[in-house]
Order: sequence, then structure tokens, then C-alpha cells
Amino acid sequence: MAVTFDQIPADLPVTFVAGDELSIGLAIATQATPPVAVNLTGYTLEAKVFVPVYANPDGALGQGAYTVGATAATFTIGAVSLANGQVAISLTEAQTVALSPAVGYRWYFRAQDTSGYTLTYLSGTFTARIP
Repeated sequence: MAVTFDQIPADLPVTFVAGDELSIGLAIATQATPPVAVNLTGYTLEAKVFVPVYANPDGALGQGAYTVGATAATFTIGAVSLANGQVAISLTEAQTVALSPAVGYRWYFRAQDTSGYTLTYLSGTFTARIP
């Protein structure tokens, strides 16, 4: 029997109107049944929008991969109930109006504990639209 292990973030695609304020409430929990809230007290939290960049250093066909490129926006993170894994992330109107509907952005939410261990909990596409 083959044993496998995956540590990938949950996929959360986000679509929004450029020029609108954006606020997303997050509740971080384990995948156990029932889910158990992740206590985020004392963690350094980070949420960013970035431009994916295709890198193919050796030039071989089919050997490239997407990597994290330039940061397009940094979310403000507000604590709702850190002990219960609840936060709110937001972007202002000025930040969202600067994001182009012509770019295929991605985003992530991650936490780093006091020992320096970092875990990305959520990521996904981040799509700007016009009204």
C-alpha cells in the first residue's frame, strides 16, 4: 500500500469588482471530523495578492513552472477571534482599483508561528472585474 502526504492550501478563488472595497472573513480549522479551529494567537499572519510568473530556466519544453512574482497588493489583517482561528482580511478601494482585469493574479493566506514554521492555509485565483 502506497503512503502519500499532501500539504497544500485549501483553494479559495476570489472574484471582485476593481474599485470596490473587499473584505473576506476567514475561519481557519483543521480537516478533522469535526473540524477544530486553529488557534492563531501569537502567529504572524500574512495575506498577499501576487502576479504568477512562468519560469523555465533550462528552456526544455514542458519543464517550466509558475512561481510567485511581484506582490500586487497586501491585505490588511484584522483579528476577529484568533483563539478560534477567525480573521478578516481586506483591501481598500485604492488597492483594488489598481488591480487589472487583464492579469491572472493569485493570492494566499499564511501563518508563521514563533519558531518560524510557516504554513499556507488558503490560496487561489484572484480575479478583478469591471462593474
